[in-house]
Amino acid sequence: MDFAGQIRAARAFLNLTQEQLAAQADLSLQGMQKVERGESQPTARTQRKIRAALEQRGVTFTDGGIQYSEFPIYFLRGETHEDAYLQLLNDAYAHLKEQKNKELLIMYADDSVSPPSVNNFYRMMRADGIRMRQLVEAGNTYIIGPLDEYRYIPKPYFINRVTLIYGDRIAWESGDVLKTIVRVDPVGTEIQRNTFNLLWSVLDKPVTTTAKEHFND
Repeated sequence: MDFAGQIRAARAFLNLTQEQLAAQADLSLQGMQKVERGESQPTARTQRKIRAALEQRGVTFTDGGIQYSEFPIYFLRGETHEDAYLQLLNDAYAHLKEQKNKELLIMYADDSVSPPSVNNFYRMMRADGIRMRQLVEAGNTYIIGPLDEYRYIPKPYFINRVTLIYGDRIAWESGDVLKTIVRVDPVGTEIQRNTFNLLWSVLDKPVTTTAKEHFND
């Protein structure tokens, strides 16, 4: 089955419209229609976007067609570390907007190395009612959010590879910073959320910040 046929099969299986798939893949509707009709040969980047959008819904492409998993694991890739992380945040944002518990839990982060694009994305999420809590390295006083939203991980246990917990998903940066891994697993995610909350209850809270910008700026 060719790529266009796989898209049609995946949409039919998921009862997904072209408009919905185009929006999730961040493509124009016209472009999606041309790809699906076989009138346009998609670039490798476009193919990755379409595959990623469908993988988030549990459908992967195989040599013979498509395959469905109720609790998928999918990968988000970027051309830079910043791009890869923004794709992950976009996944979290799109998912959390539809959830009752609109909270993003962040582990092993460091505000001091977050680029403006990431901080601005956080601001957008917060403006839309998404709450945040973070576990950061002990002694790090570059804190952009309210101090109540942070707890300190002891230095020997801190590695700056961010892990996110949101909705029914847990995601983490791999050793290759151009790729993030997302696992859809309601029970597994709840276990990780409980672990986060256990750490939160016993770890120290920062008492000061030296950051020159804040989320409310």
